[in-house]
Amino acid sequence: MAFLRKERKDTGTYIRIVQSYRDEHGKSRHRTLYNLGKVEDYEPAALKKIGQTLFELGGGSLDELEQKLLHEIGRFYYGFPMVVRKLLNIYFLDTFLNHITLNKGLSFNMLESVILLISERLHDPVSKLSNYKNQSDYIGIEQIELHQIYRALDYLYENQEPIKKLIYSKGRNLFNQKLDVVFYDVTTFYFDSDKEDGFRQKGFGKDGKIGNTIVTFGLLIDQYKQPVGYEVYRGKQYEGHTFTDALGRLKEKYQIEKVICVADTGMMNQDNILEIGENGYEFIFGERFKNLEQGIQNEILNKENYQRLTIDDTESNDKIEIQYYVTGYKKRKLITTFSAKRAAKDKAEREEKIKKAQVFLNNPSVLTKKAKTYFLKKEGKDQYSLDLEKIKKSERFDGFLCIATNNRNLSVQEIIQAYKQLYKVEHSFRSFKSFLETRPMFHWTEARILGHLSLCYISFTLLNYLQLQLKKQATPQSENQIRKNLIKMQMSHVMQNGKEYYLRSKTEQGAKQIMNSINIKEIPDFIPQRAINQYL
Repeated sequence: MAFLRKERKDTGTYIRIVQSYRDEHGKSRHRTLYNLGKVEDYEPAALKKIGQTLFELGGGSLDELEQKLLHEIGRFYYGFPMVVRKLLNIYFLDTFLNHITLNKGLSFNMLESVILLISERLHDPVSKLSNYKNQSDYIGIEQIELHQIYRALDYLYENQEPIKKLIYSKGRNLFNQKLDVVFYDVTTFYFDSDKEDGFRQKGFGKDGKIGNTIVTFGLLIDQYKQPVGYEVYRGKQYEGHTFTDALGRLKEKYQIEKVICVADTGMMNQDNILEIGENGYEFIFGERFKNLEQGIQNEILNKENYQRLTIDDTESNDKIEIQYYVTGYKKRKLITTFSAKRAAKDKAEREEKIKKAQVFLNNPSVLTKKAKTYFLKKEGKDQYSLDLEKIKKSERFDGFLCIATNNRNLSVQEIIQAYKQLYKVEHSFRSFKSFLETRPMFHWTEARILGHLSLCYISFTLLNYLQLQLKKQATPQSENQIRKNLIKMQMSHVMQNGKEYYLRSKTEQGAKQIMNSINIKEIPDFIPQRAINQYL
């Protein structure tokens, strides 16, 4: 039998036609029938032509060969919709959305619409128009019209309260946790518009955007970053006044009898303290030094009163030593800590503001309400000077952090640890803003705005649950790692010999970890077209 042999040598790759035979002793031998020379001496087209000629000389047909080849018709993402569908099922949100479709007699499927919109949030957050155009990039989702996508937002708005309640109740069951501590904070989401309407208002946006309208968003989470609830307020709503409303709704909706509320200094005012007491709740708030009487300030700034304590740093998992002092003040307990690391940070931030202040002094017209932020005081119209007295007062508090609480049972370490976990709310806002890209918003009616925020809230819930499950099985993944792994989960629609199939891409380790964490079985790598719906 003759065959083509390829040999690599230092001078190049050589090809020759070789025949195998047996000698007089019956041993297998090879002999060269013809040397074709070096591959590098041929043009690629010439080699292809030689191959085609040899194939035809052997009785083969090029048309027949072409038909037997595998042709790709299209390529799709299957990981995003498959994982989103499973996560919605875990929270029973698939059943809830199907009830909306049936009860409202909709001409489109709410579940399929939400799967598309969340898949797009996790993949590459874009406009609803782009969501509509991109739906052909996915396999395993029913197609939907553009106007139906907007109608889906309307139904998410109409059902935002039962959705929040369902997420809360299922979250408690999934983690088998009694809600004993909640963390609260506020942020703002801005619009690509400066038009106000009573809900969208120009206010102090936490993104630093000037001139854009905003809404205020208050979020409650537990120690696992699992959502407890959220409320949306008009743009000019003072954040300190959102807390009592959010707390009242929490008690009304979920009949929570006792809980410890943890929040930063922005929530520390007399109205909030009274409201918490009336509801029988407890609080751990950041305390503003400037609100304390001078005598108590002097007392807690005296480091000779401080004790030392070693605690676990929840972010780095390292043990850190802190200094602390406990005292009573106006029916609450103050726990003040001092950290040299924090002192260096406070000093650096102040010096950076003073440096910027020098720039503003040279161009005072750009200053409006921010003068005090940069230690500047107004001397006249467009005239400012450095407030040296304020700088000196600020220096006194470098490294100090004061926490107020009405709790009588938790240890100092437990109170400090609870307050330190407030960073999880900041991380949650980062997920909303940066990963899910909740803002800027391009919706103009209150219903569509709230429908969009409901969608983002569901997306955040599912993403956080997936991360918790990955961490639980000791294979943690960041949000971007999850996105990257889901992007790699692709499927090709192919044709061979007139028949259509689906060919799955290689499942990478990260994708396997995601599927294992939520009990999704890996689908076959080669599926006939007629059987694809069994797997997606």
